[in-house]
Amino acid sequence: GSGGLLSITINPETCKGCNICVEVCPDDALRTVKQDAAVVERLRRNWRLWQHLPETDDRYVNIASLEEGIGTLPSLLLKQTNYTSMLGGDGACMGCGEKTILHLVFGALNALMQPRVRAHVEHLDGLIAALDAKARTLLASDADLARVAGTTEAVAVPLDQTKRREVERLAKVIADLKDLRWRYTEGPSGRGRASCGIANATGCSSVWGSTYPYNPYPFPWVNHLFQDAPSIAIGIFEGHMRKMADGVRVVRRAELERAGEYDAAVHEPELAKLDWRGFSDAEFALCPPIFAVGGDGAMLDIGFQNLSRLLVSGKPIRVVMLDTQVYSNTGGQACTSGFLGQVSDMAEFGPGQRGKEETRKELALLAVAHRNVFVVQSSQASPSHLLAGVLRGLQSRHPTVFSLHCPCPPEHGLADEAAPNAAKLSLESRAFPLLVYDPAAGPSMADRLSLDGNPSIDEPQPAYTLTYVDDGGAEQTMELPVTVADWAATESRFRKHFTRITGDAGDEELVPLHEYLPLAPDDRAGKRPFIYTLESGRRLGRLAVDAEVVRLAEDRRAVWNLLREMAGLKAPEALAAEAELEQKLAALRAEYEAKLADLKARYPWAIARRLAEGLLKAGDGSEALAGLLEKAGTLPGAPSPGGNGGAVLARPAAPAPAVAAASVATAPAPAVAAAPAARDEALAMEPYIDGALCTACNECTNLNKRLFAYNAKKQAYIKDPRAGTFKELVQAAEKCPVKIIHPGTPLNPKEKDLAKWIQRATPFN
Repeated sequence: GSGGLLSITINPETCKGCNICVEVCPDDALRTVKQDAAVVERLRRNWRLWQHLPETDDRYVNIASLEEGIGTLPSLLLKQTNYTSMLGGDGACMGCGEKTILHLVFGALNALMQPRVRAHVEHLDGLIAALDAKARTLLASDADLARVAGTTEAVAVPLDQTKRREVERLAKVIADLKDLRWRYTEGPSGRGRASCGIANATGCSSVWGSTYPYNPYPFPWVNHLFQDAPSIAIGIFEGHMRKMADGVRVVRRAELERAGEYDAAVHEPELAKLDWRGFSDAEFALCPPIFAVGGDGAMLDIGFQNLSRLLVSGKPIRVVMLDTQVYSNTGGQACTSGFLGQVSDMAEFGPGQRGKEETRKELALLAVAHRNVFVVQSSQASPSHLLAGVLRGLQSRHPTVFSLHCPCPPEHGLADEAAPNAAKLSLESRAFPLLVYDPAAGPSMADRLSLDGNPSIDEPQPAYTLTYVDDGGAEQTMELPVTVADWAATESRFRKHFTRITGDAGDEELVPLHEYLPLAPDDRAGKRPFIYTLESGRRLGRLAVDAEVVRLAEDRRAVWNLLREMAGLKAPEALAAEAELEQKLAALRAEYEAKLADLKARYPWAIARRLAEGLLKAGDGSEALAGLLEKAGTLPGAPSPGGNGGAVLARPAAPAPAVAAASVATAPAPAVAAAPAARDEALAMEPYIDGALCTACNECTNLNKRLFAYNAKKQAYIKDPRAGTFKELVQAAEKCPVKIIHPGTPLNPKEKDLAKWIQRATPFN
């Protein structure tokens, strides 16, 4: 910073020294220092100053639509109220993935709810002022002016009974409005109406969330038995929505009074029957959501029956499953959300059992099977996708499930700062894909299920460049797909399934895993799959992969292909075959158009020649060839070498028709077929990036590494505009924090929903 003011401030109330911020922040903007009394005091002083700074101006929050989840959504955390959606003092482990996930969820919640509350309070103020003025007008309407003792004075005349009752009714409505306003702005707690309520299942999130005397949630929070969070949430929701209905009645009654339309006999029976199902969209949007929060054990194992009952109830309760794929709180026992081959308590590794033997239970698919449930599966690997999914899910009238990957450093065998990288690898390897299922999005499964946000969505696997040093000391690169084994090898829960390969022994049997997986069972015989690694000195190494990891890779590929099929996306193999067919068709089309152009240019000359030949055959031999050709000279001419298709047939210098015909036949045809394509190309605007302004945030490269790439200066550029979709270009432009991606014009006129994406591209072109 400058002037002694830090531009980056660390919150000493929440910092655990995990070093995640240092790991993910580019260009060494943050560094680790030894903590001592002076450092702690400086942090506290800076934090006190930060708390007194004004709220961040909206122009720094690059969000086009909060309700639709469009824009640079992580910038919403620049707002103090959103950043402080969770407080400090919790007992979470260093690098806890659950803490990061919940911070993002509640940051999005605050960003959505607080502006609505402020607007509603202004609406209440307007109603109070309007009804107060109306009541005062009624009170003054029967005042009589009389002269008393030569002085003009106002003499109050008692109101008639009708007006008295109306004023009393208005006074009651105004009092109710003022009470409702007080509850929004102050309330019993002095902090106003809470943004949500939480029913927390016993587990990690309840243990670190209730470390005496602190609670990190500035919301009403209750903890119950392991399996009961969904059931408790249903009960809280029922009572909470009755209270919300009371407030909606007050506002509806006030609006009718202001409009002069209130009729107690008509409206009171209707208002008495009102419940949350009858709320307008605006009224429903003001309802603080009720969350059921728990781990995968609470939601998928012992509590799954409770969760299923919640989902079929139709009540718009928000379920957050913190998916650590293990019972983290009680020592790391196996859970049904765990992956094949995962080694944990009750899924041990040995001759009789080599890790977890059951396939992973997929909460997202189970929730989709309940049909009328909004589902988001996401992780901190893509904060924009997570925040967008939360923002949309909070507005759904259906029950909502947020299935969120939470790397657990102690139980996954990760370093404290490794959770973001673990989430990123699991996403890129298709171990934990992103998805959104919106039951209101359309009639078909393909309309409802979206896989947007997954990297290289039309490729079997995303690719990366492995840079290493060869035996001669020269730097080499290798393009490789990200496989499930690349992710699993980084976590100790799978490490027993990998063996380091030394020397050159058995090289003829070794096959890279991505080449091994497509092989038929017979072709796999005698082959040993492996993955590449980087050893010390950036030397290339190899790890042999056990059968359990092969099964895991096949399982994750099957799930990914199933999701693609459900989302209406073609399999990568079909896309490759389609691209090859399209190339062949394009070549045939070009050949056909060239022949057609040539035929159009030569056809008149061919007719003339045929007529001349006919004349020769019909002649009696006494007529000279020149004379016969002269008769044909009035017919349409052959094209000249310059391409003039209107030129008349040229006479040969000597009576040698065969030579003349040959010379004319070799005249070049005009390139008429290429002209339209050239004109179309001139009208298209290629996508581009203002690379000098790039912040290297990885948003675009995470989306599609074949479409976007970094140069040597870590500046993004368009690597291949045809390696992705126009939709991906627009999404990258919306996520870019500095707005430097320009999508240009679509290169594929047949792309799905093109009109929508062209409209969304307008601000960036």
